[in-house]
Amino acid sequence: MKRFASLRRTVARAGIVAAIFAITLGAHATDSQDIAPSPQLTRVGSMPASAKPTGIPDDYVITPNGYFSPDCVATVHPGDRLQANGVIHRASGVMERAATCTKPNFTLSGERIEANGTHTFTHTPPPAQSGWVQAANYTSSKPIGRIVATWTVPSAPSTKSNQVIYFFPGLEQLPTVQSILQPVLGWNGYNDQAWTLASWNCCVDGTTFHSDPIPARTGDVVVGDTYSTCAAGQACSTWKIDSRNTTTGRTSSLTTNPYADLTWVFGGVLEVYNVATCGQYPGGPITFSNIQVYDRNNTRVSNPPWQGSNTSGIDPQCGYGLSTTATSATLSY
Repeated sequence: MKRFASLRRTVARAGIVAAIFAITLGAHATDSQDIAPSPQLTRVGSMPASAKPTGIPDDYVITPNGYFSPDCVATVHPGDRLQANGVIHRASGVMERAATCTKPNFTLSGERIEANGTHTFTHTPPPAQSGWVQAANYTSSKPIGRIVATWTVPSAPSTKSNQVIYFFPGLEQLPTVQSILQPVLGWNGYNDQAWTLASWNCCVDGTTFHSDPIPARTGDVVVGDTYSTCAAGQACSTWKIDSRNTTTGRTSSLTTNPYADLTWVFGGVLEVYNVATCGQYPGGPITFSNIQVYDRNNTRVSNPPWQGSNTSGIDPQCGYGLSTTATSATLSY
């Protein structure tokens, strides 16, 4: 888990946290007002005091990338494009640019990251489990051009409380993590005690971006597809992350910039917040199947060398396990 804790800190150090304001370039701002507002992410204030790290404001929200001020979470709607400089090019033609703010963000363990990227001090971790529990991953010697995986939405936790659960495959950079591209299945991600799907990219200039969430139900089949939109062999600045519910036919997509070559590959990850008992996990195990990884030349990686994390120190202990094949990763809990 030390490697993944380091990863969370690295991602959170992305720098200046941003608030979003609109500037119009050749289009009317009212064009984008027809889009319904996205549901609100689960707030820290909804968690019991005993389950959250000290010092995180109650109005902060829980994301797959740690705790953020709502001002520092931006929604990218269908047809929008997230550019490398953090500007969202809306489908209507409106451009939205990130404005500097001074609010810190926090890692999953509660470490405070200032707007200038410095660690000020470390908070006491919460007594309940929060963090990456299981992750099938490997480091590629070649830039990756695509990863796609399929999994089934599990049953809801038997103990429904304020916990938040995330499942996803994903891609990052090494040795310096600048962003994480991830199609995410979440339980209670929007304080709804329900399953939702959304695509995420964190954290250019300290902002975490996500697409509009769509609903999912137990038994639905999900495909997460993260891929370059450019021709084979190119270092591409435009990628798509599709979180597709094949059962309902709906997709939540994010068009974005990866910010650098992607070489850290995740076939399946379980991330949790505020899990104090085994009953707060959803039904398991969960299998990410038909995992396909392609390098930048669109050549499929025939046998990804998946590795796992050590879960011996996790509390509570819930029968954790990780098994992989060339095309699957099964996470037990």
